Amino acid sequence: MKPEKKDQKVHQQDLEKKSNEIEESGKYTEILSRVIHEGEEIFKIKKRAIFLSACIAGLEIGFSYLLISTLYFLLAGKVDENIIFKLFGLVYPLGFIMVILGKSVLFTEQTSVLALPVLNGQRTILELLSIWGVVIIGNLLGGIVFVFCIGDLAAQLNLFDKETMVKIGSHILDHSYWVLLLSSVFAGWLMGLLTWILNSTTSSLTRILLIVLITGTIGFVGFHHSIVGNIEAFAGFLYSETISLGDYLSFLLLTLLGNGIGGSIVVALFKYRIFESNYATKRHK
Repeated sequence: MKPEKKDQKVHQQDLEKKSNEIEESGKYTEILSRVIHEGEEIFKIKKRAIFLSACIAGLEIGFSYLLISTLYFLLAGKVDENIIFKLFGLVYPLGFIMVILGKSVLFTEQTSVLALPVLNGQRTILELLSIWGVVIIGNLLGGIVFVFCIGDLAAQLNLFDKETMVKIGSHILDHSYWVLLLSSVFAGWLMGLLTWILNSTTSSLTRILLIVLITGTIGFVGFHHSIVGNIEAFAGFLYSETISLGDYLSFLLLTLLGNGIGGSIVVALFKYRIFESNYATKRHK
């Protein structure tokens, strides 16, 4: 090969490489812009509307609890209990599909989304904590209402009994503090990543598949999700003589903290800083 043709080939390869880098950077920027815009739009919504949406999300996520309780009731005594808990991953995603595709406001889904406008300098930490508070209270209240609504009804429909609710509540509470916290960080991390990934596609089927894969993993592994866990723990507290109010509240505190760390710090901060450093590097080349 002549030197001139060899140089031309190398030059062409360099151009193609740079073109691919620009294209990938553009896609990353587009996703980041979408997520930041989504978070900013939530900040603009009136607090009352956010609260009502969060309450609805708390109710909707209850259908995940409904299915896992029914599954446990049907299989208890027939299948090894550890296997039953793993099978929760099959039905766990339903409530998340309803919430995410229905555009209700769920704390763990919105954690990283709401943190990005703060990192981008558009909102303050005080504004972030304020809106998180509204969302969390709404989610928790919605879940508590769901427990009161489903307790007697489930027994009448022969779906599950109150003993099942106590068993599931005891199962998620039966961990040391550090396990609850670290498990919640991983759950928040996965939920934050789910939000990020969902913004890379507009296909409904693809979005449902992604929700099933991520939330199904949380259910299968047994990571602690604060909003579903709120329903599980509150139901256990309500119908058990051994689960105290302190057990319930400490569980909530740890899982909310862990989910918040996983979603906002691990996902939002890392993703944003990676983009920022990558952008700065390319700009100075």
